[in-house]
Amino acid sequence: MRVLITGGGGYLGSLLSRKLLEKNYQVRVIDALWYGEEPIKPLLSNENFELIKEDIRNLITTVRALKDVDAVIHLASLVGMPASSIEPMTSEEINYLATKNIAELCELHDIPTYIFASTCSVYGKQPNQLISEKTHCMPLDFYSEQKYKSERAIGWLNNAPTIYRFGTLFGLSPRPRFDLVINLFIAQALIEGKITVHGGNQNRPFLHVSDAADALIFGIEKDVSGTYNVVGENLTILQAAERISKLSGCEIEVSEASDERDYKVSSEKIKQIGFNPSKSIEDAFQEFKVQIENGLFNDYKDAKYSNYKLLYSSKEMQDQVFIHGIKKIKIDFRKTLRLSQEDNSSPH
Repeated sequence: MRVLITGGGGYLGSLLSRKLLEKNYQVRVIDALWYGEEPIKPLLSNENFELIKEDIRNLITTVRALKDVDAVIHLASLVGMPASSIEPMTSEEINYLATKNIAELCELHDIPTYIFASTCSVYGKQPNQLISEKTHCMPLDFYSEQKYKSERAIGWLNNAPTIYRFGTLFGLSPRPRFDLVINLFIAQALIEGKITVHGGNQNRPFLHVSDAADALIFGIEKDVSGTYNVVGENLTILQAAERISKLSGCEIEVSEASDERDYKVSSEKIKQIGFNPSKSIEDAFQEFKVQIENGLFNDYKDAKYSNYKLLYSSKEMQDQVFIHGIKKIKIDFRKTLRLSQEDNSSPH
């Protein structure tokens, strides 16, 4: 079985690629590799692994990538509110239009399985209830709005897509990130000896990146369709910090909150069909502890570990990402956007 992973070189995708290869899948990745080739470099010699180094906005290349594919896992996006807000038009092209286009291409090419990685952030601020997939979505920022808009756009397709609303990811990956709250707290605890918490009372659903990859494989193997919350456990930000503080013995410093998102999410629906996350914050702590004790990640504040910092601080990166759709790909995305908005005005 050949699986196409868009964004297969990223935080989740680089780990998912390894897991699929271990299970003898043929893996094709399309990824512009904005964050570097290192996460998937060891895979290039694997005969079951194929890399297409290209931007998913290039529909000509994307169509070719779909040839002889049995399933598509769509991870590629400008991930997170800060990164997606740097240049809104580019984010619209990548996070919404490309998602819609790839899903429609899957239907056109009779590809039976299309899994879209969405986010629990679409729920916004709803702290007084345990949220299910039937709960009304209230996205609060540009990134979550794009994800919700994408969900609605692909929901019309005849080939029912699979939509996973992932909790906030954490844990070690071949492409490490420290712009994720649990990972950041662990690095602060082990390297600085102090965790800084902004606010702390906000509820968040958390999920280990390994469990997220396993959920995607589960979706392929069980032929899952529909919308599912995928969550390990719900904690407040302060509770997460306290768990890490207990493991490390470090202190916690609390400052004012700057993030209004607040939601507790049920993953009972996917558990009922057989998927149960297995990894915890304690597992992630031990993963990073070993790496840090071996001399890695002492520079965890380096821009390469943050989507936003890397995109915002590098002029070369901005030219590659934000000007790519204008100068390098001869497709009028603004026209596509206008047409898609017209399409969405009527029930199709």
